Amino acid sequence: MRLISLTLALLSLATSALSQIPDGYCAVVLSLRPTLALAADDVRARWSDRDTTVYLSQNGWYAITAQVVHMERADTVLAQGKASGRLPNDALCSAGKGYTRVAARFDAVATGSNIIWQAVDPGRMGQQDKRFIQLALAFQGDYNGLLDGKWGKRSQQALEAYAFRESGQAPANWHLSGLALDLVEEMARDGWQMQYNPTLGMAYLFPTAQAEQAGSEVNFTNWDHTASSLRYSFTTSDPPRAQKIHDFVIAEAAAGSDPYSVSKDGFAVSAVQKSNGRHLYARSHFLRGHWSTVIISADDRDVSLVRAVTASMQEGQAVQIRFQKGGFLDRSIQATIDFIDRQDQEAPAGVTPTPTAPVASASPGDSVNRPRISSPPRQIAVAPPTVRPTPPTSLGDSVNRPRRVVQPEAVPTRPAPKRSTSSSGTGIIVRSDGLVLTNAHVVDGCTDLRIDGRPASLRHVSDTYDLALMSINAAKSLPYATFAPAPAGLNSDVTVLSYPLSGLLGGLNVTRGAVSAVTGLSGDSITMQITAPVQPGNSGGPVVDSQGRVVGVVVSKLDAQRLAERIGDIPQNINFAIRGGVAKRYLRMNGVRHAERSDAPVLSPVALAETAKAFTTFIECD
Repeated sequence: MRLISLTLALLSLATSALSQIPDGYCAVVLSLRPTLALAADDVRARWSDRDTTVYLSQNGWYAITAQVVHMERADTVLAQGKASGRLPNDALCSAGKGYTRVAARFDAVATGSNIIWQAVDPGRMGQQDKRFIQLALAFQGDYNGLLDGKWGKRSQQALEAYAFRESGQAPANWHLSGLALDLVEEMARDGWQMQYNPTLGMAYLFPTAQAEQAGSEVNFTNWDHTASSLRYSFTTSDPPRAQKIHDFVIAEAAAGSDPYSVSKDGFAVSAVQKSNGRHLYARSHFLRGHWSTVIISADDRDVSLVRAVTASMQEGQAVQIRFQKGGFLDRSIQATIDFIDRQDQEAPAGVTPTPTAPVASASPGDSVNRPRISSPPRQIAVAPPTVRPTPPTSLGDSVNRPRRVVQPEAVPTRPAPKRSTSSSGTGIIVRSDGLVLTNAHVVDGCTDLRIDGRPASLRHVSDTYDLALMSINAAKSLPYATFAPAPAGLNSDVTVLSYPLSGLLGGLNVTRGAVSAVTGLSGDSITMQITAPVQPGNSGGPVVDSQGRVVGVVVSKLDAQRLAERIGDIPQNINFAIRGGVAKRYLRMNGVRHAERSDAPVLSPVALAETAKAFTTFIECD
């Protein structure tokens, strides 16, 4: 049983409530009480799992508030919190204009792992921790700003966007742990570290363990990140040639797009997206009598890497990006891992535990089910690429050529008895080289797998998420799925494509429905509920929105007969899909960069089916 001690800190009567709620933000109000004593009792009885602030209102009542969120996200925060049971149905968000002062604060001082369920308070993190989380958010594609360790509006909005995409909930400390562990894993795998280039006099984030020199053109030295489409190009030049570089970049902008350009004394930046979708960024500093220029380019699917690298650039030497050992982020990571360890130890033999929050329904999942990590990965000593100061004349193919993508390492399949009968399911092509996403239970116990009749191999399985990766040897580039950047909203229209009852129906089936709940049974944050009909064989099929983007993966239907025996009624159209954010997280954890699009047009029902049909596959298991 968790022991939670609450510390009541009475603040000065002169403390301004408005100073606690910045302009453009609001505080989530949990309840109102006529006296401070009753407010304290309410906190102890109902809100002891989280940090709360009590404000005295002009009418004499006391408002019990939780996290502070940006106004633009307030409606989403309230809707998601109420849907998950995390917030009461009458919760609201107040800008604090009617509050006269802060009357009290209640801190949930936790023993054990309760810290991981508390709302994020950036003030607990030091500058190192904040800088580390900013980089982690940049890698996720949510943050586009300086890696300066200063927590402002942009950092907070990025964290909120990440938290809601991954779990549909407001940021909690386990989100910080998940971000940090994902970044630690990526840094260890690719050797990401700040690297100083003495010829340029600049430092930048560089994948020291996954970089290869791509050959030097007349004026540029090029390096490629072998696990993505990211390319670095380095040069030094005189002012006229530096200007030509930036002119070239601006000229590459797609028609109708809005190029970004900044030019100051001794500093210039140009950034565009080309007509083929590739991003192009050039940054120049006037140092030591010449212009030092770094050009970063990547395909649209790797734009998060462009943002992370460009945000890291600076003049001179740089401090490595590490979180503080023994600091708040380190303690939060340890608490998260400890919680998972206890779940593993307490689970019955043969059962894979799924972490469940004591109050919140969100779960870190197996993103933290890894060996204990007490500090970031050690620095890998790799010499920086040498840059020779030769005059630039052309960028050539250094920002245009297609890149290969390294496949994730194959893993042994789990030992399981061979099935006595054949079964089938559905899969989603997530990469053009034949990588397919499906449910773990679709491939469970299979000794022979086929995708659209072709032999397939199992690459990875997650029982926690009920997801698996398979691959086929594709003779040509295959059409692949695009994911939606945000979770599917409550009551939004969805379409399911699959191969149900293959022996009976024998072909692709398309059904339509809506999102009936943004969480699964008992507030499960891994799944969502849909009304689209689901039959045997649907498992692993894509759930797509009106623009043809994947927002979920079909997983199961409710056992109506079993539930009827328990509650005396037969539920109708209650089916489940793994949330799109969970599927994207699983792909990222396995080194797969998914395609994502925010500006996709709405498709007609016929066009939508044709679009999704192209990346939906039939899976056979023997």
